[in-house]
Amino acid sequence: MLEINTYKLYQLDPAPPKREPQECIEMYLETGDAGFFAQFLHWHEPSVNKKVTAFVQQYAMQGHFEDLKQAYVQGLLDALDGYEKEKGPFVPYAERTVERAMHDYVRTMRTGCSVPNDTEYYLLRKAMRLFAEHGEKTDDETVAAIAAAIHREPKTALEMIRSGTQNMRVLELDRETDDEDDEPMEIGSLSDEPSALFFQTYQMDALYDAFRGLDYKEREMLARHYGFCPECFSVRDKDGRPLQKETYEDIMLDFGLSSPDTVEKTCKQALEKIRRAMKEYRDVKCLHDA
Repeated sequence: MLEINTYKLYQLDPAPPKREPQECIEMYLETGDAGFFAQFLHWHEPSVNKKVTAFVQQYAMQGHFEDLKQAYVQGLLDALDGYEKEKGPFVPYAERTVERAMHDYVRTMRTGCSVPNDTEYYLLRKAMRLFAEHGEKTDDETVAAIAAAIHREPKTALEMIRSGTQNMRVLELDRETDDEDDEPMEIGSLSDEPSALFFQTYQMDALYDAFRGLDYKEREMLARHYGFCPECFSVRDKDGRPLQKETYEDIMLDFGLSSPDTVEKTCKQALEKIRRAMKEYRDVKCLHDA
């Protein structure tokens, strides 16, 4: 099998004439020749790699470099639609659009799927309601019944169920870090509308950022106690099996500790750190809304 070098996805062979990336963009705009945009990517790719690598490290998205890189390039293409050279150099102009494209990818990965419109939102609500009514089972027969009810393929229905389940786990962590005077995520009844978390992306991002601010031991213990991956926040392993919540005793043994109280104390300290970070987020949000 041919191995693809993800750092050289857009390198042309033979190399095109040496041009500044901005010159390639302007020639593309003047001629409409996509070859000039390909040349732009050829010469700009080292900068793209640097930006995407920093993004991967910042958001702990190891294993998603190539997909994030493609999201970056899609952001460049989106930015081209409204670009004119009179607006200044293209790369700084496109920066915000590019970052939005990569953030959209991260949100989609964390939730498992995207909800592009109201119709899909209500289907997701219905799928999760049926999932609860069927005892939260994901056997073939149950998934097929849910798929038939929402008029989707079983594979799609299973992806929706997994997404809703994952977001319920995030909601649980958010509620655990709420102070009595804080306002938790407003999503209505958990059993009725777990999918509404899809519309709380910015608050979810704040929660993820707070989690990433913990030290390694705090992240590991908290993630294992709540049953999710500390890197990608998935609630399933690489084989698709649900990650189980671990007791303090289980975690104690794996870390070679002498008492489960140490694990409990570490988890509580981690939750307190998240609680403080989320309070800062909510204070800022209140000022913005005011």
